[in-house]
Amino acid sequence: MTELKKIIDIIKKLRDPIDGCPWDRKQTHYSLLPYLLEETYELVEAINSKKKDNIKEELGDVLLQILLHTEIASEKNNYDIKDIINSLSDKLVRRHPHVFKKKEKLNEEQLKAQWNKIKKLEGKRDETYNPYSGINPYLPIMLKTIEIGKISSEFKFDWKDYKGPLSKVKEELHEVIIENKKEKINQKKMEEEIGDLLFSVINLARHLNVNPEISLMQSNKKFIKRFNLMTNNYGGKQKFINAKPKKKEELWNKAKKSLK
Repeated sequence: MTELKKIIDIIKKLRDPIDGCPWDRKQTHYSLLPYLLEETYELVEAINSKKKDNIKEELGDVLLQILLHTEIASEKNNYDIKDIINSLSDKLVRRHPHVFKKKEKLNEEQLKAQWNKIKKLEGKRDETYNPYSGINPYLPIMLKTIEIGKISSEFKFDWKDYKGPLSKVKEELHEVIIENKKEKINQKKMEEEIGDLLFSVINLARHLNVNPEISLMQSNKKFIKRFNLMTNNYGGKQKFINAKPKKKEELWNKAKKSLK
């Protein structure tokens, strides 16, 4: 594919030890990790915005990260782009025997069981020892919590519906309130209670088919928009700092209303 070769050649040039870019040349798998995470989140935000040009641009930025990692590995003779593509192709065919071999129709439950069985054979998850060992340790913590909940559900250790985790959220919130009322707060205990509360909220999101990462991202974005509108309309940072609480609440409600 001409286009793929073109971008690979550009990456090679950027990484050239003599004529390349000093920044690109010094990067390693580990130094690039923050950029990979950042670009992935920007892609999520672009998809959420539903703007085609933004999605295309962010897909390109994620592809750049993949190709940089590939080139670093290739320089060490570990593997190259062909190895990655062949490995991925083999895995997709292996994990979809109902498409590439038997040509049989499976329902969602059967597909899930088949997928997990194949992954187990690949050594991705040793359910006899630790059913959670197949979870990517580098997943964002909320997505990791979702995966823990899904695996627990496979073992029939889960709430029947959203009412279960909703009740648990109320219970854990009550425990946080009780802990906070103590004369001397045990910080370690408080961290534990907040952790239990967050765990319950994320499981509530799972039962409601809501992605907590995207949900929180949207809330952050909404808060920033409202806050910027509120402070700018009132004359900037210093004037806002000196405003009375009642005035700030009034400005906040006005910003909320105008951005609906």
